[in-house]
Order: sequence, then structure tokens, then C-alpha cells
Amino acid sequence: MSFFVSSADISNNSVYFSSEESKHICQVLRMANGDEIFVCDDSSHRHRCRLSQVNRDSCIAEILSTEAYSNQPSALVTVYAGLSKGDRFDYLIQKCVECGVFAIVPFISERCISRPKADEFDKKIKRFQKIADEAVRQSKRSQRVIIGDILTFDQAVQDAAGHATPLFLYEDENQKSLSAVLNSSNGTDYSVFTGPEGGFSATEVSKALNCGMSVVSIGPRILRCETAPVAALCAIMYHTGNFDIGE
Repeated sequence: MSFFVSSADISNNSVYFSSEESKHICQVLRMANGDEIFVCDDSSHRHRCRLSQVNRDSCIAEILSTEAYSNQPSALVTVYAGLSKGDRFDYLIQKCVECGVFAIVPFISERCISRPKADEFDKKIKRFQKIADEAVRQSKRSQRVIIGDILTFDQAVQDAAGHATPLFLYEDENQKSLSAVLNSSNGTDYSVFTGPEGGFSATEVSKALNCGMSVVSIGPRILRCETAPVAALCAIMYHTGNFDIGE
């Protein structure tokens, strides 16, 4: 079982867990004093630990050994995804984390059906982050995947355009393919911009082009909003050698 903490949570050869993580260890996992766990910190170290104090408010683990450890992909891919309804966004987070995404940034665009009020944003992000953290544990990744704040379309597209290889997925694009852009790119910094259930409007596509994004197609079939970013992410990981055995 792996957990993730910041370096500030480690002192005197012990790991001090937050109240939320302590509750998870105590009440959900039902762990006890003496159980061994792995803890990864934000400086690419993995610690083999033994729980020395277990209660719902504060758990502490003694560090038994430490090693430098990272299974992060060499390609850093940030997915910018239009909010979708139901559990579609949950699926998107889970599968992107499993496939190696670096970060996920939700946004609201013209055709988003899911439109939470501003005072609901914090609750949404906390829930999304919990889903990402669980997927990180399941896939045994060495670093946490951060869910960004919910942005407007304009904020998101400007941010995404700042990456070295900014990719805007558009189902009506018929001239430029994802594979063509990847074959002309040797970088490691990518953004993947993908829409909600209704896709993008012509105005939004024009804004993306004006910001300098590469508007691309990922094939002749229309993919669901939760599938498209996963497909593009897998293509990037394969192109950069991150799906090879031993990578």
C-alpha cells in the first residue's frame, strides 16, 4: 500500500499523516500498529515505513528505509478537459492517471452541460483530487497527479497554448492529424485540450488557433468526451517511448 506526502510531513525519521489520510488509514483500510506501508514524497523518494500510531485523527509511521524512486513518464502531458456530466469526468481522471498524465485542468466551455456554480468549485476539485489520488495508488505511481482549478475556456486555452506542444482535439479537423504533429515534435512538454459532450464551437476553435495551438484530428471515428483525452495521451506515451517495457 502506497501513500503520498510532502517533504514537510516528514521529520525525525517519521511520517505524519493529515487528518483526512489518517481517517482513511484507520477507518477505511483498517490498518493497525506494526503494519508496513510505502510512502512517496514530493522529492522522488520512496520510504518503507511501519505504522507506529494509528487513530482517526493522526497517524504516524516510522521510516525503516529510503530509496530514490520515480516511475514518472519522461513526457509531461497536461490534459485540459471540458467538464462533463455524471461520472464521465471521474472516468477521464482515472484512466488519464493510469496512463501517465502529469496534471488535469478542468474548464467550462460553451457546450458544457455540467456547469457548477462558483461556490461549488472547491467541493468539485476536492472530489476530483480524491479520485486522482486513488488512481495514483492503484497504478503505483511515484508522484501525485494534481487536479487544477476550474477555468473558463479562455483561461484554459491560453494556459494550454503555453506548453511546447499544444494539441487541440477537434472532431471536424480534416487536414492535420495528431500523428503528424507528434512525428514533427521531439519535445517532452505537451498539452491535450479536449471538449465536453457537445464538442467545441467554431468560435472556440478560432480562439485556439489564434493562441497558437495545433488543432488536430485523432482519427475518423468520433470518440466520447471521456475517451478522446485517454486516446491522445496513449498516443503521446507510445510516441515518446513511455509504453515500452523497462521504461
